[in-house]
Amino acid sequence: MIHVLLPQASSYRDITEYLRERGARVTIVGSGSPGMSGKLAIVLSMFSPKLLRCFGLWSKADRLLVVGWQALPVLALVKARLLPRPERLLVMSCFVHGKRARRLADRVLRALRVPGLGFIAFSPGEARNLVQNVGMAPRDVHCHLWRQELDGRASQQDDDGSIFAGGFSNRDYDLLLEAAEPLPAPLVIVASQRNQIRQPARDSTRILRDLPEAEFEGLLARSSVVAMPLRGLGEACGQSVLLRVLRHGKPLVATRHEAIEAYLGEDYPGFVPHDDVQAMRQALACALEQPARRAELAQRVRQAAGKLEGRGEPGAEIEQFLLG
Repeated sequence: MIHVLLPQASSYRDITEYLRERGARVTIVGSGSPGMSGKLAIVLSMFSPKLLRCFGLWSKADRLLVVGWQALPVLALVKARLLPRPERLLVMSCFVHGKRARRLADRVLRALRVPGLGFIAFSPGEARNLVQNVGMAPRDVHCHLWRQELDGRASQQDDDGSIFAGGFSNRDYDLLLEAAEPLPAPLVIVASQRNQIRQPARDSTRILRDLPEAEFEGLLARSSVVAMPLRGLGEACGQSVLLRVLRHGKPLVATRHEAIEAYLGEDYPGFVPHDDVQAMRQALACALEQPARRAELAQRVRQAAGKLEGRGEPGAEIEQFLLG
């Protein structure tokens, strides 16, 4: 039997619903708080009393998928033989964007390795780190392109001439503000309250926080160009916004990052180097001023959307990893 441990009920619905329909048992072991969590909230959730639900839940013949950082206490209990070690134990969605936090997490994961352990990685960088620094065998690290039918779908709309940027993790919004400052196009940023962003220098820039998904996607759908300014570090990031970009076929200018290259290809013409204000400015200006350039970027985005759809149901891929 397959068991799935989730930090909250809404996590990875496309995967969990697929597995549940095929007999998997899904158990919530986290705090149940929706949305992105800060480091402190993640640490506190690892000590949730809901972890007591694990006792007596699975046997040694079962297969277990643990989503999120609740994997650490679960692995510790399995390592200490307080919980049975399942036939297969896969860990998914343990993302880190800080170097110091990554080193600490790697040491802990390395110490908690058990036979039958594997990981599902959402980016090439995450997979490489698990092999090089956690000591996992390459055959036990499975790469998965995250894809989910996100809520808040907006209808197709005419472009309003704006630049849109949004999302929380690993963002460099100050670089985008500097890059967009001399450009005539309005800039709309939809960020989290936890994003530190300097005061914009021009009146045509709006910074909004924590909007409902439908409003977020509506602003993206109306824009002429989507910007994704990412920092050079980190693992999986930008993917939830990218899925909305793919859904609307929007031209995208993005910092080159392995997590985004996995969807668009290394040769996508809208990539710019990280920490390069001038390159971001030039790429945005080119996309805004040249209809042919916008059309080229949009066509590549639509091609990427078609290839992603052709990969099939995400739950089926995760099931293969668990049963393999």
